[in-house]
Amino acid sequence: MTVKFHEDAIILYGVSQVAEGTSAIQSSAVTTGTITVAGAATAVTGVGTLFLAEVAVGSYLYTDAGLLSCQVEEVTSDTAIVCSPALEAFSAEAFATGLGPKNALAALNLNYSTEITSEAFTYVGDELSRDEETVITDKYAKFDCEVFLPKLGTIAGADPVESEVPMTDWFQSSGMAIILSTGSAGYVKISNGQASNEYMSIEVRRSSPDIATDKAFVMSNCRGMIDLDGTVGTRCKLKFGYSGNLDEVVQKTKLVADFQSQKADFAPSIKSTTVTLSNLEVYIDENEPTVGLTNFCFDKVLAPNTDGYEYDRYLTSCEDGWSKGATPTDVTATIIEDSADAIYNPNDHLEDNHRLQIDYGNVVGEMVSLTWHKLQLANVTTSTVAKYAGQDLAFRNVSTFDITLS
Repeated sequence: MTVKFHEDAIILYGVSQVAEGTSAIQSSAVTTGTITVAGAATAVTGVGTLFLAEVAVGSYLYTDAGLLSCQVEEVTSDTAIVCSPALEAFSAEAFATGLGPKNALAALNLNYSTEITSEAFTYVGDELSRDEETVITDKYAKFDCEVFLPKLGTIAGADPVESEVPMTDWFQSSGMAIILSTGSAGYVKISNGQASNEYMSIEVRRSSPDIATDKAFVMSNCRGMIDLDGTVGTRCKLKFGYSGNLDEVVQKTKLVADFQSQKADFAPSIKSTTVTLSNLEVYIDENEPTVGLTNFCFDKVLAPNTDGYEYDRYLTSCEDGWSKGATPTDVTATIIEDSADAIYNPNDHLEDNHRLQIDYGNVVGEMVSLTWHKLQLANVTTSTVAKYAGQDLAFRNVSTFDITLS
């Protein structure tokens, strides 16, 4: 999988395989010439085309009618492309290039840095000269960004296809699996209950807005972690933090996402009018929670590293990369004291396991469920929510976490 990251425009966009025939172009560019494909073939032939200058590997080709044709795997000349999947025959079609459905992401804020380690050797000469040489021993790059939690959109309620699920590459390279539920009430579950070992390749473009450049920093073997911020009154935010090998700096064709089209791809805000369920339940035994708070009033739920994985740098004689390990994470829920009534007193349940579930969204395609299946209450701190008395409930996640889009 490949993800491209454009720093100066604060735009992130991933490239993943998408079902043929999907008509949901995020961003496209007008191209020169026409394309022809022989039946059931991956070879695309151009007439009067400028593939080398106008088409980027990882982008998509669209017919003039706006239907997705294929993903570009190789640009061999100005008139020859190799793409996937194989296409049905068509002849002399006008076409455009684009980012593909659900690939472009608009970031709220973003940080990027490169890390280089070196060793210096000094060769002592006579009293007038010193010869010093610096040798690079390792180099890698890191970046983090915040995005809004996406919605499932028009593929909800049917048989969802993984390639059409928003931000699939991002979740999988952060260790979370994509689980599809098909049928009349089809939904998608993004879960750390099943580990994903996917990586991403990332291209970083660093330039000023008024300087035209195609220079790209290429990162490989990228893996990430996810922080979740569910503050009431805003859209739920995800913060991705990625690390990867810094391979090379190259000149590559620049794709620009349509920023405006992103506004329709986010899940709704968390508000009293959209929250349909907010339960904090206590496990009396190991089977099912039996007592607790139903529809409790919360101000925010914060879950750093909610996917539960951390990555450490490793260097071996075979490869450079990032090892993955499971790490317990903390979850904090800030609630109004009035909602912690006599049925539930958190001080009576320290070290007990809880299940926290928040559902919001009223329309199919825009519904979200956040579920932490087993949290151990570790600490209770007095807090405030505006002028109301509140409590910060600090949990340790000792089980799995799911995001369900439906």
